[in-house]
Amino acid sequence: MAALLNSIRQTSKDTIVYGLGNIAVKIIGFVLIPLYTNPEFFSVDDFGIIAILDITGLVMISVMASGLPQSLMRWYWDKSYTNNQRGIFFMSLMTQLIVSVAFCLLLIPLTRQMSTTIFKTVDWSSTLKLIILASALQALNNIINTLMRLQGKSLLFTITNLSKLLIVLTLTIYFIIYRHTGVKGIYLAQAIANFLLILFVLPYTIRNCRMYFDFFVIRSMSRYGFPILLANFAAAALNVIDRYSLNSLAVLKYVAIYTLAYKISSVLKLVIVDSIKMAVTPLVLQKMESPDNKRFYSKTLLYSSYVLMLGILVISLFSFEVIKLITGSKEYWQSFYIVPLLSLSVFFLNLRETSSYGLIIKKKTRIIGINVVISCILNLILNILLIPRLDILGAALATIITQICYWLMNFYFSQKELFIPYELRKVTFLFLTGGLLSFSGLLMTDLPLMIRVLIKTGCLAAFPFILYLLGFYEAAELQAIKGFIIKWMNIKNLRKNLRSLRAIGNNQGTYNE
Repeated sequence: MAALLNSIRQTSKDTIVYGLGNIAVKIIGFVLIPLYTNPEFFSVDDFGIIAILDITGLVMISVMASGLPQSLMRWYWDKSYTNNQRGIFFMSLMTQLIVSVAFCLLLIPLTRQMSTTIFKTVDWSSTLKLIILASALQALNNIINTLMRLQGKSLLFTITNLSKLLIVLTLTIYFIIYRHTGVKGIYLAQAIANFLLILFVLPYTIRNCRMYFDFFVIRSMSRYGFPILLANFAAAALNVIDRYSLNSLAVLKYVAIYTLAYKISSVLKLVIVDSIKMAVTPLVLQKMESPDNKRFYSKTLLYSSYVLMLGILVISLFSFEVIKLITGSKEYWQSFYIVPLLSLSVFFLNLRETSSYGLIIKKKTRIIGINVVISCILNLILNILLIPRLDILGAALATIITQICYWLMNFYFSQKELFIPYELRKVTFLFLTGGLLSFSGLLMTDLPLMIRVLIKTGCLAAFPFILYLLGFYEAAELQAIKGFIIKWMNIKNLRKNLRSLRAIGNNQGTYNE
């Protein structure tokens, strides 16, 4: 039990550090939204074009990454190669470099055709070249970031990526406001920032490299990574089909409005889901042979779902006020009513991530690939059926239905490979209680601001108490919550408490070595 608690504390510490970096990502993103929605610089259609270009870059990165970060993560802690971790990293990095260069040589000459296919004009071909270059550099950065996560360098990870984000922010504002480069300036800033980050971490990268190549190992990693490549591509497609479909089946205005709602709800994925994933995944693989691993996996799903639902409530209840505050045009305000649906879809995304450990541990990545392809096809069909009838609401419904089906498929096959006693009853309580409170915000838009905020705050505060009445908490959990509140409410002991977090990391032994 002590080992389990120590693992949970370490995971919480790393999640907080990664979360701070991811919060910074969203802060910077929110700083740019008033710029992107300002009619002086971009029209509503321009914002729709930015959304399409953004998701095009996302698809490119998913293909260029080639499953290598996941393969590196799986082989780095494999007991057969723990004495050659620097060699495994070097081989992964060099393979990624070759893949990135190859994709640039292949795709850059085709940008005119790509621009015509997506936008029915060649005007965006030069911007697409910048996106390809930025994606290739980002794929290299992903390998280096994966190594930082494997070594438990959460602080280094956060500092380096925060530095990149500040560079992106500064250059984007400079190019748009002072150089009047328009949309192209956004992606020029990203390409420059990714290149500077590679230079910044070059000493760390070299220090962790040892020249090594083993055909058998790279073939095994490729076999493991290829299904993940397909899964990554399909997953990226799954995340972008809604906006491509709106672009094809509706108008750019709807792409812009839907994208704003998507950006608001995606705060949850980036700040909570991705932060937890960054912290937990290395521990999941390290604990494959530990006697308490199944309980750790089960509690990871439950506690991450609880934290995520609190975030969903905040985003869903206050999205109307936030959207009115950050946008430069009233045309975007209607996006608030699909935020609860998109936010709740993230709940099932997190369930999928935290209930697929059996497939990861047993190296059944082929099943993950098949499931995501099926989900991608389902999402496309739902978008084709729903968008012509319901516009952005149809796209949001297609998203949440697909995420539910995707989770159920992964959960079923993962449990067949490695049964884990997840506390699904409590997860159901979380979803039903949080879902009802999330949609309640849609009923309050006509109320005065102060009354509206007070009622929404009351709904948020009521959430943990409703769960208490439903018997959600165990006695040990109630005691731990009480101890946490007592510990951190005492301001005089703040420095001592912060030092205790550092001590947890030092007690992890090989995890931080």
